[in-house]
Amino acid sequence: MALRVQQDGGVDVRAPRFVKIEQVRRFVARRADWILDKQNYFAEFRRKYPPKDLKNGETFPLLGRRYRLRLERIPGLRECFCKSEGHRLTVFVDGQVGEALKDATWQALRAWYSALTEKKVLAVIRKHARSLAVEPGSLKVVEQTKRWASCSKGGDIRCNWRLSMMPSPVLEYIVVHELCHLKTHDHSAGFWRLLKSVLPDYEKRRDWLRHQGPAIAAMFSSKK
Repeated sequence: MALRVQQDGGVDVRAPRFVKIEQVRRFVARRADWILDKQNYFAEFRRKYPPKDLKNGETFPLLGRRYRLRLERIPGLRECFCKSEGHRLTVFVDGQVGEALKDATWQALRAWYSALTEKKVLAVIRKHARSLAVEPGSLKVVEQTKRWASCSKGGDIRCNWRLSMMPSPVLEYIVVHELCHLKTHDHSAGFWRLLKSVLPDYEKRRDWLRHQGPAIAAMFSSKK
């Protein structure tokens, strides 16, 4: 059996089909204090890192640096879009207001971050695939709520569109981690030796991800 507390405070319990419901209840009851501790932790986390309101002046990370959001209206604009200008992320919108404006801003930001993530991930793959003697398959930049990246047995790589919010060394660590899985599918000692041969300071990069990654994951709630 397995137990997981989600960031919204919900509790997931997994058990084999043959396990009786009373056994599951006892399993959960024995871990009640741990569940409450985790729920309190996530409640404090949500207070400290509330989802963005997508308003003028809010700051957003871009490759580890902070950029201010600016909304600019262009009457008659067919499709909203985003671009970086200096230390600003400018989202161009039409005449939307309220939730429609927030949705349009969200879509523009996500599309922009996704395109940048794809560009940066492909650059890392080109840099390291040959030295690792691996041939990745396709790359997809997607919405992932529980992972930063993953790879299939066939070599296809899926990356969270938020990766371009992180410092470039952290993004590189995430991608190289998946490239190493094309040679070693588990997290054995051999896997970590291989990763360290490519990124000798991978532990420092991984520590950043462990401490700062949850704030990035919480920054945008998954709306679409």
